[in-house]
Order: sequence, then C-alpha cells, then structure tokens
Amino acid sequence: QILLGSDKYFVSTDAGGERQQWFALIREDAGGVDPEPSDDDPHPKLTRLRKEFSHLAGGDQNGNVWDPFALELVNATSEEDIKRRDLYDGAPLLNTLDASRWLSPWARGPVALCGDAAHPMMPNLGQGGCQSTEDGYRLAEELSTISHTRMTAAALGKYSRTRVLRTAIVQGFAQLGSDLLVDFDL
Repeated sequence: QILLGSDKYFVSTDAGGERQQWFALIREDAGGVDPEPSDDDPHPKLTRLRKEFSHLAGGDQNGNVWDPFALELVNATSEEDIKRRDLYDGAPLLNTLDASRWLSPWARGPVALCGDAAHPMMPNLGQGGCQSTEDGYRLAEELSTISHTRMTAAALGKYSRTRVLRTAIVQGFAQLGSDLLVDFDL
C-alpha cells in the first residue's frame, strides 16, 4: 500500500507471517538528526511520525489527513526499531559526454564497481538489490571466461558495458517514480 502526501509518502508491504514492513519517505535536507529521548519526550521518533502522518482533523503540517493505517503501523513499532536514513540516488552514468565513461563506465583496470556504488537508486521500485544481484551474476559470467589475470581488466570492462544500459533505464525509472511520488500534487 502506498499513501501519498505533500513532500512525503508512506509505503507498507506484506512481510509474510501476518507481519507488515513499512517505510516513510519525507523530503527534507540531507543530514538531519532525530532528537534524543528526553523526560518530556521519551519517544521522539514516534512523536514525529505521529505528527507527520496524522489522521486527525487538520492533518499534518501540510493539511493532509492520512489514512489511519499508517499510524496503526507506526504505533505498532518500537522507538528502537525506527531507523532514520538519508536516501540518495544519482544520475545514470549514461548522462555524460566523457567517452571513456562509455567504454568502461564502472571499471578501470582490475577494479569494478557494482550495486549501489555503480547505480544508486531510490527504493520505490524495489530494484536496487535486484540490479546488484544481476551485477554479481554478470561479473561471475565475465570472470569465468578468463584464463589469466592479465585478462581481468577486459572482462571487467565488458561487464561494465553490458550492464550500464539496463541499470541506467531502471535507475531513471526509479528516480522518476520517486520524484512523481514525492512531488505528487493532491
């Protein structure tokens, strides 16, 4: 389930065994820090999420009244289980005029990037881990063809060229999807 609001959204998925997994994406400047628990507010993360996803009349600070389902999940979660993480994505590496990046976008000599290091993307498509797994498979395929270490750079370059177009497309869709969700105009 995806709940949309101004500058934020709330996503929940079935985790099996009658459990739900959820995350809340709130657009704000990078590097924010949650307040420490205090005597006045021993659960500051829960307090913030309850305000951000309020289902009461008046809603949140943007006037959005949220489905009570979001708060049901928030309230069923302990303060210690709530983790704050800044999320970053990047422009697909095809977004360059540097010809050397096209020849071997993620590899140089005997070193190659894979996964989020090569193609960071927002989580809304659930493809970050999938693309990383495909990277690993393609790396294994290419490295299995070499018979001497001097062939490593060429194999890594081929891996890089083979994967870059597909991941750039998925990365672009993830970026577009995230922008559309966060900037959704009610």
